[in-house]
Amino acid sequence: MVREIGGIFVVQLFVMLLVASLCLLIDFAAAYSAILGGLICFIPGLYSGFRIQRKIEDDNNGLAPVLIGELGKLILTIALFIAVFVLVKPLDVVSFFGTFVALQLVYIAVPLFKANRLRYRRR
Repeated sequence: MVREIGGIFVVQLFVMLLVASLCLLIDFAAAYSAILGGLICFIPGLYSGFRIQRKIEDDNNGLAPVLIGELGKLILTIALFIAVFVLVKPLDVVSFFGTFVALQLVYIAVPLFKANRLRYRRR
């Protein structure tokens, strides 16, 4: 399970740095906005992933560790959004939210890609 979670985070880091590099060609504010948007997705996801993984290994008691990890992820995401909106000026909203959404889509794309690869390997 650690390998699957780690793969998602590696792809997220790659996508975040790629988008920020492309935004750097436009403007410096767009580049740091892209990194901030990516970090708002990446950091809470990393927290949730490690918390869920640790709890599953320690005591396999069902759904509670997953729900606690996801609740912590939600709270951390909200706190980071508030911090960025209050503290960061100027903020390029398009690159900020674009990177955030792109990293959210990685949560869907990586497992689909792996499942598709396994399906064709079995043929």
